[in-house]
Amino acid sequence: MPKYHKKDLLSSPLDTPELPPGHIEDFDPYLANYYDPVRVLVSWTAASRPYRKKERSYYTTVALLITLVSVIAFLWGERLLIGALLALGFLVYVLNFTPPGEVEYKISSQGITIGDHFYHWEELDSFWFSQKEGHNVLNILTKFRFPGLLMMVMGDVPEEEIKVVVARYLPFHEIAPKSTLEKWSESLQKNFPLETPHK
Repeated sequence: MPKYHKKDLLSSPLDTPELPPGHIEDFDPYLANYYDPVRVLVSWTAASRPYRKKERSYYTTVALLITLVSVIAFLWGERLLIGALLALGFLVYVLNFTPPGEVEYKISSQGITIGDHFYHWEELDSFWFSQKEGHNVLNILTKFRFPGLLMMVMGDVPEEEIKVVVARYLPFHEIAPKSTLEKWSESLQKNFPLETPHK
């Protein structure tokens, strides 16, 4: 379940009352937490990646495609490509057959924590929401080559609550940006689905 404080989410630092002299802890424990420069705004636990159990037709189609391309590669004498295809097939099988474990997500005043990995706001670029494998996902573009994109499964956390917090630090994309490869992949999946469509 998500953990957050409504006042922390909706309050702006500009609305903060002027600090009286002395130690904050001496007169108000809440203000001591509010003025803490490092505070968690939202935290929750969810799957480490979007996951949906695939049907048998998915694995059959992937195996047929890899076999077909491997035969073509063998005829061309590209044995290295065959090894790469087999490795790719094994990766696809593992990622789609094995359910992911759960991880703790935290959004704080300093940045974002996913499990044991922390990313400072200055290392992040922008964000948007999407749906993947039936899950609501918070996508955060980074300034790194790897990982170039952070995907946070939102679980039961309302999208608006996340937007209120993250928009204080990063620009929001109304329309999700897509690379040429992503557009090509979606078009291929739409025209040549790997799973049998549900009626």
